[in-house]
Amino acid sequence: MPRPRLALVVVASLSLLLAASGTTSASQTTRHLNMLDDCDAVSFNAVIGPGTCTRADPGTSFQDFIGQLLATGQAPAWRFSPTSLQLSAGASIVAFNKGGEDHTFTEVANFGGGCVQVLDDLLGLSPVPECGNPALFPGTLVEQGDSLQTAPLAPGVHLFECLIHPWMRATVTVG
Repeated sequence: MPRPRLALVVVASLSLLLAASGTTSASQTTRHLNMLDDCDAVSFNAVIGPGTCTRADPGTSFQDFIGQLLATGQAPAWRFSPTSLQLSAGASIVAFNKGGEDHTFTEVANFGGGCVQVLDDLLGLSPVPECGNPALFPGTLVEQGDSLQTAPLAPGVHLFECLIHPWMRATVTVG
């Protein structure tokens, strides 16, 4: 086969391969999100209670955690990653708890405070109305090492928040 023709076949084959892989990723029906934290098991469990934090490695002490909240209104290591996603209509999110504490992955109408009054008080926040739904908190709770999958999402902007650590937030745009 002459060289120009071989080059044309290679380019055409690569184009088809790239087009096929682009189609596959565009039609994904689930996206992953991680829930992260950096709790220190010894200090968190001593203050809040046994099993609050299951991290094996030392992390942020409870005292430093409270100091971060008071200084900045958040504890940066407690976060959703990524904080924004774009999905196709009908896709869902699988939220993995990679941290040492329990978190929720709860859809809220507007970002605000969570369901833990002492943290809301420290941050000067009012609980989101969703905290008034007694089934919502346990229904969106994700224990350490576990995951939760949302229902398929309709087009629009969806807001997700941890009802324990309300600065943990994600915005999901569904098109």
